[in-house]
Amino acid sequence: MRYIDYAECTLCALTSRLSELRKFNRDSEESVRRILVRVTSDLPKGRSTMFVNSFEELTNIVGSEDPYSDEKARYEEIARGMLVPRLIGMSEVELVKVTAAANSVDVAMFNYTFNEEMLIHGIDEEPVWLGIDEPKLASVINSASNVTYIVDNAGEFAIDSVLIGKLATHSRVTVVARLKPYETDVTYSYVKNVLRGDGVSVVTTSNRYPAFLSNEVYDKYINGSDLVISKGVGNFEAYLETGRRHPNALFLFRVKCNPLRRMLNVEFNKPVILHSSYLNQL
Repeated sequence: MRYIDYAECTLCALTSRLSELRKFNRDSEESVRRILVRVTSDLPKGRSTMFVNSFEELTNIVGSEDPYSDEKARYEEIARGMLVPRLIGMSEVELVKVTAAANSVDVAMFNYTFNEEMLIHGIDEEPVWLGIDEPKLASVINSASNVTYIVDNAGEFAIDSVLIGKLATHSRVTVVARLKPYETDVTYSYVKNVLRGDGVSVVTTSNRYPAFLSNEVYDKYINGSDLVISKGVGNFEAYLETGRRHPNALFLFRVKCNPLRRMLNVEFNKPVILHSSYLNQL
């Protein structure tokens, strides 16, 4: 499944990149043309490649490898200062619910625009459960001797790190992060620095692309894991795109687009906890 919806995914990529050109004051005719050419030329390669390559074109136009660096630092500061203290004493199941709800940070998308209030006030929203419930989740977590955790956006990562630390008290945890910056995602170097001393292994995708696109990453770190926890829409869509099927994967994200809303029959912008077994029903 290269695209959930070919037309809307294309429109979403163009919305994101053209909005970013304006955001970073680089919206000349030439810059717009470069984005259009990059998006259209990469459409046959699939959703993930098209989004990542168009972001790389944006970084070349803007002249910054990580144009969201200041915003990412601010989101992490907000989350660690205002949200993490509220997590004290939470169980792992409760933390999973919060990490799903915290998946609000993102770049501008078609029909979705993030603001910091969404992160601050959204973490208590009850998620929609698909293919799993709370008792089953508790059992899955308790029985997993090794866990692979695929991270996503800054801000929510502050909450992820609390859950990761708790998982590491009884399981061997491997955290996968993109090596190079992509939109508002945290990078390998940042994740490794934050999690140093927590007894977890932090590994990299070796590029900007999501973990599920790499056969090497999947075979080495994901395929044999007792439990996979994958954050965000981009990682979920990469999983769908590759056709991979892990027997025990959790996808935690907000439904930020209409193609996902229609596919899952879930209200727009609701947080979701989706077990990989649910996909067999679609």
